[in-house]
Amino acid sequence: MKSILYYTDNKLRDDISRACIKQINRCGLPVVSVSQKPMDFGKNIVMDIGSSQLSMFKQILVGLIAIETDIVFFCEHDCLYHPSHFDFTPPKRNIYYFNSNAWSVRADTGETLHYNGMKKTSGLVAYRDILIEHYTDKVTLIEKEGWSQRKHGFEPGRKKSKGRPNDYDWEYFESEHPYIDIKHDNNLTKRRWYTKQYRNKEIIRTWEKSDGVPYWGKTKGRFDEFLNSQS
Repeated sequence: MKSILYYTDNKLRDDISRACIKQINRCGLPVVSVSQKPMDFGKNIVMDIGSSQLSMFKQILVGLIAIETDIVFFCEHDCLYHPSHFDFTPPKRNIYYFNSNAWSVRADTGETLHYNGMKKTSGLVAYRDILIEHYTDKVTLIEKEGWSQRKHGFEPGRKKSKGRPNDYDWEYFESEHPYIDIKHDNNLTKRRWYTKQYRNKEIIRTWEKSDGVPYWGKTKGRFDEFLNSQS
């Protein structure tokens, strides 16, 4: 069986939060939500621990432990997920899978970006046991060493970086329709809209900016109108 792990620091714009939660509810899977303030969303766990990379990883770990199904989809509070995202079933127990059909949309302009090579925690699905193993190690390391994106990284999956915990391999899958990662003023990860902002340009095979997202429609110059149509 499958479940959704939703995590948030509750600092998101209300209209974005409402639209994203409503879209998750349309998908029909059980939800465990881990938030910094009480929420009426699935099985809610409150952790008032402040907003940081370590806080996010701690929230994820607590949510994973609370989930009772074998397969877990990560859902971030600022993403719009199409139901087809949840159709995928990981074929292997020891692989992390990332949905490559992800588009970023700027909340200020509605401009969109997609490139072949996006590997996002927001598109992650895997078996619960290897996720718990990874995030247990990650939390322990960061508590000991302090946070370093280059050393510890956001996404699980085998890396060559020295100091990272031993990990499993990862692969891509592609949903029928894309999911949208909304970029706004309170993103924990950096907003990148130009290839020069990426240290490793080898991962960028295609680079596509547009005024909308396939299936979802036009967003450029009308992001608020688009968002209201989803909520």
